[in-house]
Amino acid sequence: MHSVVLREELQRIDTLTVIEAVAYVNQLIGRLEHNDCTDEERKDGLMLLERLTERVRFLKIRMEPLLA
Repeated sequence: MHSVVLREELQRIDTLTVIEAVAYVNQLIGRLEHNDCTDEERKDGLMLLERLTERVRFLKIRMEPLLA
């Protein structure tokens, strides 16, 4: 993910509704679970997931499987 795109995504997270945030989490997790995900894409995706969990505190996302 290019740094400009990442920055835009991080800003966009602040405007998502709860339902949109949950859908975005599902989409990111699906992307991160694929083996063809680069290390940079994985790092950026995890950063986005972290921001999402800060935004919607009740989300319980297990990062362990995604870090492997």
